[in-house]
Amino acid sequence: MESTQNRKNVGDFLADVMPDLIDKHILYEASVQDPDVDLALIERISERAGFPSPVSLREDFCGTAWMACAWVRSRGDREAWGVDLDRPTLDWAETHRLPVLGKDAQRIHLHEENVLNHSCPDVDCVAALNFSYMIFHEREVLKQYFQSVYESLKSNGIFLLDIFGGPHSQDVMKEKKAVPGGTDFQGTEYPDFTYVWDQAAFNAVNHQIRCHIHFKGKHIVSIPNAFTYEWRLWSITEVTDLLHEVGFTSVDPYFEGWSDEDNDTDGVLEIRESYEGMLSWISYLAAVKQES
Repeated sequence: MESTQNRKNVGDFLADVMPDLIDKHILYEASVQDPDVDLALIERISERAGFPSPVSLREDFCGTAWMACAWVRSRGDREAWGVDLDRPTLDWAETHRLPVLGKDAQRIHLHEENVLNHSCPDVDCVAALNFSYMIFHEREVLKQYFQSVYESLKSNGIFLLDIFGGPHSQDVMKEKKAVPGGTDFQGTEYPDFTYVWDQAAFNAVNHQIRCHIHFKGKHIVSIPNAFTYEWRLWSITEVTDLLHEVGFTSVDPYFEGWSDEDNDTDGVLEIRESYEGMLSWISYLAAVKQES
């Protein structure tokens, strides 16, 4: 009969050699999100517009609500609302993110609602990041969403969203990025892994695009199709025009510059009137509502 000690040794060995199953939400946050950059940009936009430092934020399509949590943690007078239709992901946020904040979690309010018909109060800033609004395929529906955002901002308010484009954005392709190991918002450690952005299909007639995110690596259990998106690839001109149509005073595109030495973007976000020769790019759009 096998001894208890032998069974324990086998278990220890397997724990050492087998990769861990890391929650896909942790891997997503580590590879895609950076709330510190987002919050710093919001402050810059507010200062440039001559607004007071914003206090209230609504994070649309909030998912794990990491940005909302970072917002509340950044200052003791800040309050955040998160809106998302996916109940399981909101439950995950309530279990793994909000408890980290302790009593400050009282200043976060998560709503399982459609962003087109939310019940949140008016705020200083709305953020719709990670291209989430591209789920709206029809122009009138996207305009309806932008109109709703405009009306739910206070008299001096900011709408921050992002967009991607360039000739390579229409290619069927996969792009890999090595993500170093680290520690998530809750203190959970994760090993290094590979993030794979998979543009699986693109329809030139209606600009509908299907994208997947895969996670793989030697030290994690690979997760193919961890997330799948059926979007319309809107152009920066289309989105900017719609934002102006619903009433935003200004819409400024923030791009990172290019470093020939590193053959990569330089990490410096600036408003740019011209951005030429880039086969692929990502931009933040800062839409400002300014009423006298």
